[in-house]
Amino acid sequence: MSRLDSAAVLVEYDSLAELQIHKTSKNVTTAEEAFQCVLCFGILDPDFIAEVSASVAESLEKMPYDANTFILALNLPTSQTLRESLISKLRTDFRGILIQVPFKVRNVDAYIKKNWRGLEQTPNTLLGPPANFPGNFQERKKRRFGEDSGPSSSECSKQQLQQVLNRISPEIARKYSYKSPTKKCTYKLEFERDPIYIAGRYCKFSRSLPQSPWSEEKDAPREPGNSVSEKVCDVLKTEFGASDSRFITSGREDIDVRMLGEGRPFVVELRNCKTTKPLQGTRYLETLPIVEAKINGQLDIKVKYLTRVQRDVAEKLSVGEEEKRKQYTAYCYSSLPLAPESFEKAFAAIPVEVINSQHCSCLPRSLLDRPRSVYTMEFLPLDKHHFLTRVETQAGTYIKEFVHGDFGRTRPSLADLLGVEQGEVDILELDVEKVDHPWPPKYEKPVHFR
Repeated sequence: MSRLDSAAVLVEYDSLAELQIHKTSKNVTTAEEAFQCVLCFGILDPDFIAEVSASVAESLEKMPYDANTFILALNLPTSQTLRESLISKLRTDFRGILIQVPFKVRNVDAYIKKNWRGLEQTPNTLLGPPANFPGNFQERKKRRFGEDSGPSSSECSKQQLQQVLNRISPEIARKYSYKSPTKKCTYKLEFERDPIYIAGRYCKFSRSLPQSPWSEEKDAPREPGNSVSEKVCDVLKTEFGASDSRFITSGREDIDVRMLGEGRPFVVELRNCKTTKPLQGTRYLETLPIVEAKINGQLDIKVKYLTRVQRDVAEKLSVGEEEKRKQYTAYCYSSLPLAPESFEKAFAAIPVEVINSQHCSCLPRSLLDRPRSVYTMEFLPLDKHHFLTRVETQAGTYIKEFVHGDFGRTRPSLADLLGVEQGEVDILELDVEKVDHPWPPKYEKPVHFR
C-alpha cells in the first residue's frame, strides 16, 4: 500500500491490487498498515476478510437458517465510492486487468469465497460532503411534532453521491485531500430472509381483549400476550423462528366488541424466519393446521383456514376496503319506552345513508363528514327499554356512533330513526357477526412455494 499526495495512491502490491492497479504504476508508496490504504481502507486485506468471516460463522451458529443458498449484499463506505471515482480521473496509468470492474464487484468476489451471507461495512468518516457541489449536500433538519430537532449528520448518502459522480472532472479531483484512515473499518453483520405471509381469519370471544397490544393507562405496563395480534403472531414467530412480525387485518373491532361468525380476515407477515422448510412446496398444507391448533389452545380466540400466501396476494387484503359489508348485532337500551310503531318506522327508513363525522379539529368540515350506507336492519324487542338489532353496513361505519348519535355528529342515528327525540338510545354490547370478504383466497390447485 502507499500514500497519495496529490498524485500517488495507497495500494497493496498483492494479487488483488495487481488486478486493480498493476505493479508498474509509479509514485506509489507503501503504507505501514493495511487499513491506511486511501483506496480500499483495508477492506480487501486478507486478514480483515478472515476476521469478518469468523464473525459470520460465529453468528450463524447462534441463529442457524435452514437455507441452502444465499445472496451476498455489501454496503460499502460512501467515502470509498467517491475516492474510486476521483482516483480513476487522476490515475490513468492504473492498468490492472480488473480496473474497469467496479470496486464493489471486486469486494463481492473476495468475500463470497468465504461463503458470505451478508455484510455491512461502516468505516470512520474519512471525507465529508464534496465542496464543489454544495447544493447536492445540504444538511437537512429533521422535524418532529413541528419542531426542529437540530441538523442531521453531515455524512453524504449514496443517493446524493450518485448525483455528482459523473460531474467530477480531473480538475475537480485534484482539489480533494486524500488522507489515510486513522483506524480500521468497523463492520456490522445483518442476516435477512424474504418475509413469509400467513393468511387466515380470527374470532375473538372476550370483551376485554384488544386487537393490538394495549393498556388502560398510557404509562402503565401492558400485559404481555394480552391481544389478538400477540396470541396469533407469537406462536407463528416461535414455530418458524421469525425475528419480527406484522399483523394486518381487514378493519378492527374495539376492545369490548366480540368478533364472531367466520371471523375477521388477517395476514401475518413473518420477517427473517430461521425455519421455512415446513412451509416450502405444499408442506404448509400439513404444517399450518398443526400451528392453528396451537394458537386455538389459548383462551378467547380462534383462528381458521390458515394458509400461506404470496406477497402480492397479501397486499390485496385492504383493496376495496370501503366496498365491503359488515354485519353487527347490538344489544341496545332506550331511556324512553319504545312502542312497536317505533321499530316499524325505523325499519321502513332502511336503506339509509348515514353521515359519520370524524373528531379532528385540524380538518375542514368537508373532510370530516364520511357518508356510509346502512343496508339492512332487523329488530327484536326484549322489553319496553331493551332490544336487539342486527345491522348490515358499509365497511367503515361507526356503528356505536350510529346507535346513539354521538351528540349529533352522526345523522341520522338509530335514535333519530326510532323517533326518540327527548330520550337517549345507547349500545350496551356489540358483536361483529360477519365481514364480507372472500379470504383467504381459494385455488383449484395448491400453490407451490420455494
